[in-house]
Amino acid sequence: MKKTHAIIAVVAVASFLWLGWHWLDGRGKPPVDEPSIMSWKGDPPTKVENDPVKIFQRAFWARPTDDDEILHAERREWRTAEGTQKWQWFLVLKPSSSLLKRLRDDNAFGLVQAKSVADIAHAPKWFAFDANESAVMKSPHSDMQLIFSKDNKVLHATDSGLGFRPGAPEPVKQSPPPSAPGRLPTTLPPIPKP
Repeated sequence: MKKTHAIIAVVAVASFLWLGWHWLDGRGKPPVDEPSIMSWKGDPPTKVENDPVKIFQRAFWARPTDDDEILHAERREWRTAEGTQKWQWFLVLKPSSSLLKRLRDDNAFGLVQAKSVADIAHAPKWFAFDANESAVMKSPHSDMQLIFSKDNKVLHATDSGLGFRPGAPEPVKQSPPPSAPGRLPTTLPPIPKP
């Protein structure tokens, strides 16, 4: 009888620990958005990703810290047999002070202050902000934009660009001209400089 109670107690404790572990593990992960539903004027993307951590990493070249709270994330890709032809991503988050320092103060991506937000094509509905209550930094060479709320509590970030394109074809190797018959070379000897 004591053996049965011990087994039941061990199973109960193990089940409790397993449930607690899954509950705590789920709390640490940011929520995953469903792909945005919209009508496309051109071809729709062939791949839509909503993993917030992966999108954060690809966007900012770093892993989010525990203090970075990702609210929404989406990355779209248009692919063909040759690879990615174009891409676009959107992030809305409550940035940590270290991320704010890296993006705004250290200016990790070489952005410049802008007076207004550039047009953002096909932004999801959740990518909404008050332009009058925001500070904008843009890339002078790409479509990257960081839109900071005036109180620095929310950051809207986006970028888009072209994917990989096939390179130029290999140049055709020129074969050397046939040599003229005879003993003498067809070119003059080098002339020494005085």
